[in-house]
Amino acid sequence: MLNYRDVLDNGGLIARRRAGYERRAEQLAMAAEVDAAIRSKRSIAIEAGTGVGKSFAYLVPAILYSVEEQARAYDGDEYFALPEDEPPQPSVAPRAVTSAAAYEDDELSRESDPFALRRVVVSTNTISLQEQLFHKDVPFLNSILPLSFSVALAKGRANYLCRRRFASAKKAVGKGTLLEDDGREELERIQEWLETTSDGSKSEIAPSPANDVWNEICCEQGNCLARKCQFYETCFYRQARRRLENANIIIVNHALLFSDLALKSSGGAILPNYDILIFDEAHTMENVASEQLGVEVTEYSIDYLLSRLYNDRTNKGLLVEETSRSWSEEREIFVEAARLVDECRFRAERFFNELREWLEARPGSNGRVFEPEIVGAGLTEGLENLKNALRRAEETLEDPDRRQEYRAARMRVSAHIAEIEDWRLQRPEGYVYWLESFTSRKRPRVAMRAAPVDVAPILREKLFNVTPSVIATSATLTVGGVKSRAGSRAHEVPLDAIATNPDAESEETRRAFRFFRSRVGLTGAAARALGSPFDYKRQMTLVLAKKLELSELSAMRLGLSADERRAENERRLCAALRDYVAETDGGVFVLFTNAAQMKRVTATLNDFMVEQNYPFYSQSEGVPRQLMVRRFKESSRSVLFGVDSFWQGVDVPGAALRNVIIVKLPFLAPEQPLVEAKLEAIRDRGGNDFQEFLLPNAILKFKQGVGRLIRTKEDVGQVVLLDERVHTKTYGRQFLEALPDCRLRVDVFN
Repeated sequence: MLNYRDVLDNGGLIARRRAGYERRAEQLAMAAEVDAAIRSKRSIAIEAGTGVGKSFAYLVPAILYSVEEQARAYDGDEYFALPEDEPPQPSVAPRAVTSAAAYEDDELSRESDPFALRRVVVSTNTISLQEQLFHKDVPFLNSILPLSFSVALAKGRANYLCRRRFASAKKAVGKGTLLEDDGREELERIQEWLETTSDGSKSEIAPSPANDVWNEICCEQGNCLARKCQFYETCFYRQARRRLENANIIIVNHALLFSDLALKSSGGAILPNYDILIFDEAHTMENVASEQLGVEVTEYSIDYLLSRLYNDRTNKGLLVEETSRSWSEEREIFVEAARLVDECRFRAERFFNELREWLEARPGSNGRVFEPEIVGAGLTEGLENLKNALRRAEETLEDPDRRQEYRAARMRVSAHIAEIEDWRLQRPEGYVYWLESFTSRKRPRVAMRAAPVDVAPILREKLFNVTPSVIATSATLTVGGVKSRAGSRAHEVPLDAIATNPDAESEETRRAFRFFRSRVGLTGAAARALGSPFDYKRQMTLVLAKKLELSELSAMRLGLSADERRAENERRLCAALRDYVAETDGGVFVLFTNAAQMKRVTATLNDFMVEQNYPFYSQSEGVPRQLMVRRFKESSRSVLFGVDSFWQGVDVPGAALRNVIIVKLPFLAPEQPLVEAKLEAIRDRGGNDFQEFLLPNAILKFKQGVGRLIRTKEDVGQVVLLDERVHTKTYGRQFLEALPDCRLRVDVFN
């Protein structure tokens, strides 16, 4: 029987294809863990350092499990491989697989039929990893494995063009719809693309269509005629669904996975049933789950909802065509619906003004709302009237396409009513509720937000307890306790130490994984920490700045006020940044925790960067992250200033990045409403909020930031930490102990 060693070990299928292939013991150890967890229907958390090759370590066992009957029949003499110069081909349909739908609710049938489809879902947080898996890793494995399996990339339905809505949109141009002027040209461009596309997804169109246009022609929740649609057989979304149902491996992102989880709670679904769930980039699970299981309602979302129905200023919207007819009793129904849209717009303005006034009456507040009904139900009453009017309008229509558009519009209104009332009445228990103020188009705006304080019980009940095997992996899951394993050399990793029994874990491992497992609800899972094949003692230098900042006591002796001290420390910071950027002649990421500070420092150092001819990019300038990274890679002397999103998920291998400067240890702001509520929950049960949440969270993010530097065995560089607390606070040593063994340098400033 073909197993993971036959693929990953010396002399295996990968080694036969790739000249100079090096066996990685950590990768084999991880594959052994994943294989054991899958086959014993257990869950496991695996921390695997950078360079282990995590994707192959979980993909190979997952694929072999999904087509086990083929793997059992494998004979080594049957091995075949494509010529070196022939690229891997896309995955093909699985052999002898019956319909997945036949087994979705019949576990006994799935167990008894050797050809029943075993489905594995792989979830990532970043688009870059998702694309790497789908376009590179899985096709390569498909080209070398003597097995037939299929892979599908899962996308939400709004990513696909709806042929019926597209045909209707073309007919409706010039009849008061949203698609006028530029929209007409966009439709013509999309028509040309439609004649060649096989996938029908938005990502295939370059440049991407305007959102206003795409929203009128995409597959929309509640706006589907299903088998009654004339385009049913050629529907892009239905074809994508069939690919999912017949795929061995489904690749998704965390946001879509948790959206599917929320839908399943209400009887819907995005994904078909699956046996195995693999979370890569698992350190982001808690945050993404909070976002996807939360509530957000903004002024813009309400305004856009209403504008899609009727806009009297532009005379556009769904209702315009019917209200433009000659007088009839039916026309008056649509005129009344249009009037109610205008009324809802007035009610929405008053509703959000009241919320803004509530917030302004509490200066210094973080926006947290502790009691329900701080604002009346005027907006939802208006939306209820509008929903009923849309139902009456829908009933008068004979055209099934138009009727479906009205039905979908009514469902959108209904969904907004539910979200507003959930927030206003604080209906979901265990949530924190707050208001966020911001400025958009030079106008003050407010957003209503809510999120579960603790996602662990939700994920445990809805996901982990119903999925036979969950594998959660990342380079950063542990907080202390496994220092000796970080950066361990390959020969030090025993292959036979399969951690499938939680009771066999050492206390060291249990402590190291306690934070991650408790925060996401994976408390019954085994755990294993693996090292990295990289030689950090040779490749990385950790530079600690000491006495860079002016202490509060020193400032008092000099007679400086608090503001003067902050200004002096920022001046010192800028001077140090000049020195450290010059030391490596660029090739620098500077990671901040505060966007306002980054903006000030960007302005101060701009002249220096120009004088020294450093290509200089700052997130404060509003440049998209992917564009910044691409431009950074184009020069070996680039300098990039970034905040939260650059601490993780950014991969710049090679000499382009040789210096990572961390300005402050990445502690969460305890005054943020969701963070504040999490800390309160810990204190309420008698815990230590700093030790149990703030500190481990900061250590994991710190490890992520440091991990931007060394991405290959050839990379060499330094990480510079400018935060004085690593020397002055007792917890400072825990940050250093979380890193792999490397060279250490301390720079003392006067």
